[in-house]
Amino acid sequence: MQKFIKYISYLLLGLGLILSIAFFANKDGMLDTYLGYSYILFGVAGVLAIVLPLINVAQNPKSFKKILFSIIIAAVVIGISFALAKGDALTVVLDKEPSEFTLKATDAGLILTYLLFGAAVVAIVAGGIVNLVRNR
Repeated sequence: MQKFIKYISYLLLGLGLILSIAFFANKDGMLDTYLGYSYILFGVAGVLAIVLPLINVAQNPKSFKKILFSIIIAAVVIGISFALAKGDALTVVLDKEPSEFTLKATDAGLILTYLLFGAAVVAIVAGGIVNLVRNR
């Protein structure tokens, strides 16, 4: 199974590289293909993010608490980022003005990205410090 995952990873990496090179060689002609590929990968990741924990819960019912806790934490962080989002109007002129919800959701996505980036940096630094203290 590990070899299969490794080969699939190489295949997806190669396909992504080929599509990236083709996109930069012919931006107008490859835009739809490139976006379609990214939508497919996003969809597969979303489905796997839902299905794999369910398989894990079926095999190990005690892990349900951990999964539920992770979902609650994710919902709280997303809720905080949505609450912090202002949804101010754009300063540029567009053909079609986005709705207020679209602006607020975009702001929330950016705030969520900043929060997760900060959490990742803190986790990296804290992990290094913990390893330094443990290996003394």
